[in-house]
Amino acid sequence: MNRHPESSSSVSDSPSLMLGQCLNLLHKDLVLVDMASPGKPTHPVSKWKKLLPLDAPGYELRTMSFNHGRTQKKSIAKIGGPGLWNEW
Repeated sequence: MNRHPESSSSVSDSPSLMLGQCLNLLHKDLVLVDMASPGKPTHPVSKWKKLLPLDAPGYELRTMSFNHGRTQKKSIAKIGGPGLWNEW
């Protein structure tokens, strides 16, 4: 399990996945924001699947908790890299 001490999110126990695999684990209408791109574009998962290289390796699906665990949001992160998409 990968832990990032600077992050308050819980990291999934899943091994490294392809970007497309991570997107397939989320609902097609879930809106994600690209935190690494200028202007932070937002699109539903179904559109990101058309815009991104789905066979890119080295990603993980995370669940971030807020409000003492009452609110949870999904995130896709590049392990050791700049790619990050958060649930809007």
